[in-house]
Amino acid sequence: MAEKKIVTGRKTAVGLALEDTRGTAKMPTYFYPQLDFSFKDTPETKTNESAYNNITKNNAVDVMSVKGEGSIGGKTWAKGLYYWLAMVFGQKATTTPVAGDTGAKKHLFSLNNENTHISSTVTIKEAVFCGQFPYAMIESFKISWTPDDYPKIEVSLMSKKSKDVTPSSVTIAYDATETEFIPKDVLLKMAADTAGLAAAPELQDVKSFSLEIKKNLEAVQTSSSKDDIQEIFNKDFEVSGSIEKLYTDNTYKTTMLNGTTQAMQFGFIDKNHKAGVTTPTSLLFTISKVAISSREPSYGLSDISTETINFEGLLNITDGKTIEAELVNKYEY
Repeated sequence: MAEKKIVTGRKTAVGLALEDTRGTAKMPTYFYPQLDFSFKDTPETKTNESAYNNITKNNAVDVMSVKGEGSIGGKTWAKGLYYWLAMVFGQKATTTPVAGDTGAKKHLFSLNNENTHISSTVTIKEAVFCGQFPYAMIESFKISWTPDDYPKIEVSLMSKKSKDVTPSSVTIAYDATETEFIPKDVLLKMAADTAGLAAAPELQDVKSFSLEIKKNLEAVQTSSSKDDIQEIFNKDFEVSGSIEKLYTDNTYKTTMLNGTTQAMQFGFIDKNHKAGVTTPTSLLFTISKVAISSREPSYGLSDISTETINFEGLLNITDGKTIEAELVNKYEY
């Protein structure tokens, strides 16, 4: 009798590769140390209700289409972030060596203002299934921070249906030197405009922060693709987030009621792990124009009051920018 195969989440490997041609599968160039995984084939079905002189409503179920859907979550790994950010912004970064410390690489991600963003192949290998999901694109990307836990990302994806691959063709490999950001690495600033961010002080008394980017994907199925997805397009690009902080003044209330917009910078600077000789490993998001959409103070009888500030990232018509990201690490891609 064949030995029973047992699957566990801890032994499920998640591989990523940025595709050279959208929808053409590629073997993984990076394996992400995931904490949460729920990506799978999802069928869209129709139930046959045709009448057969019987009071039973349904007589068959047919599969109309299949696509990959789900989410992958984990920590903010310095090497792996490149792959996620390329998918978020729709194109690979512009990479340059850091001046005076050429071992450090600066990867600048800017928004691809097209509806045909770069796609990836997600490769899954576990005890029962080994397969690839080509044409994987990000539906939403969320990065969150609290002072008492690792910064984390949660990525919602959509792809073509999976294709089986021979397990021996997928070699799982992790980079033992890869580092992740930790809570104390956080940086959060606001200023009147992006030019003022460098000199702006860091925000104080922050208890949590989250930033979310949505891409509003649309999967297109045609006669050519049969029961598969032919193409996936990204549509409206949305940026939002929230800050929870101690309620100590009326600064954010006044900002909201006056309709004042500001620039924001959020990210991490890891001074303990160098990208080169002297340059820290870092990740910084810069949002050109932020408006506070709502504010919720808390008044629990036995609690220290906090306020949650919800914000929207807006298009800065002056320079055409909404959000950029800069990742500094030691890797070339």
